[in-house]
Amino acid sequence: MEPQQDKEEPVPTLTSPDQRGAPKLHKQIEVLIRNSIQSGQLKAGDQLPTEAELCQQFKVSRSTVRLALTRLENAGMITRTRGRGTFLRELALTSDISSGSTYAHRLQMTNGGRAQRSSQRSTIGVVLSFASEIDVMQMNILLGIEHAVKSRGYNVLFVRTDEYDENGEAKAIAEMYQAGVSGLIALPIANRATTTGVRMLVEHKVPVVLVDRYLSELETGYVVSDNFAGAYRATEHLIVLGYRAFEFVMPTGGAGTLEEQLTTTSIRDRYDGFCKALQDYGLSTQIHGPAMLDLSSQEGVCEFFATKQHESSPLAIVALHDLIAIPFINQAAKLGLRPPLDFAIVGFDDLPFAVHLPVPLTTVTQPRYDIGFRAGHLLIDKIEGNPIRNGKLSLMVSLVVRESCGAHRLVRQRFALA
Repeated sequence: MEPQQDKEEPVPTLTSPDQRGAPKLHKQIEVLIRNSIQSGQLKAGDQLPTEAELCQQFKVSRSTVRLALTRLENAGMITRTRGRGTFLRELALTSDISSGSTYAHRLQMTNGGRAQRSSQRSTIGVVLSFASEIDVMQMNILLGIEHAVKSRGYNVLFVRTDEYDENGEAKAIAEMYQAGVSGLIALPIANRATTTGVRMLVEHKVPVVLVDRYLSELETGYVVSDNFAGAYRATEHLIVLGYRAFEFVMPTGGAGTLEEQLTTTSIRDRYDGFCKALQDYGLSTQIHGPAMLDLSSQEGVCEFFATKQHESSPLAIVALHDLIAIPFINQAAKLGLRPPLDFAIVGFDDLPFAVHLPVPLTTVTQPRYDIGFRAGHLLIDKIEGNPIRNGKLSLMVSLVVRESCGAHRLVRQRFALA
């Protein structure tokens, strides 16, 4: 498929849809135009042939051509203006097939690197990476974003990606910007200091705000929980209760290696907060690498406790998040060990079921809705050029004290002795 000014090139023929497996004609036309974009034959701003010319070239009806163009327009790849014609959008997604990567994206820009906006300038994009077990947390962020941007006259275009899929994130971000959004909010994938998709936005000076975690190698605005303070406060609480033996527990398996996980800023900040509390209270001897446990079986927890039998003080465990603390408690129960009698444990995130466990979990609660709400306003301020006092926000968290840390039991004991 060639732009209008170079129509002498041969046009690929279409396969009859009557042949087995052949796609419908409008889909074949759509694919040909997409391939022309990917190969660089069509460039940002190029005018496509008219509907009549496409009909003649492909020997198809006008309704077939219109359907193909409508699909491309809905995908944000072209614009159609009555009286002017059909043009490739000023910002287009292309895929470098020769790179060998499924999604090797690049952005074609105009106006000195700034994308020209269409009638969709009142829309912002939201790309959140989801771990299936904790969707409720990301949904609270999304709800805060939606309330913030709609209060200022903007709409939301939302896409979800998988927790560790960098190619999927890059594709989602590029397609968002194809659609003409004015800026993006992203919860970046885990185990990365930078990602392809977010880096594209930064390089092209697209307004962007990250939520829940930031990327240490990219200079962006962000709104996150104060993970350092949360872990510090949880550890300090255990120290004040009298515990002197500590472990910071993280998962093995699909979550990645220790080095990879500590690249995620929220994880690193929690571990750093844990270590700093121990240091400040004279317990530096308890600072060592996190315990990496496979909590899918009882063996991992059994081996963990076997190495702690020599400890003279009851063990206090700070879990990376509630989804580590809860299976840990369940596996320990099979060994006849139960908090807070045999060990203390605190989590992070305050998932809805944490309070309903047989031993309610002490945990750190995060202001998820507020993260989204503040991020929405911050992004719109960036888009509209408003003064910004602080584009990097760490919001306060709270420790929710329940039975698993032993505080309630100690208080009852002290009252009984009084």
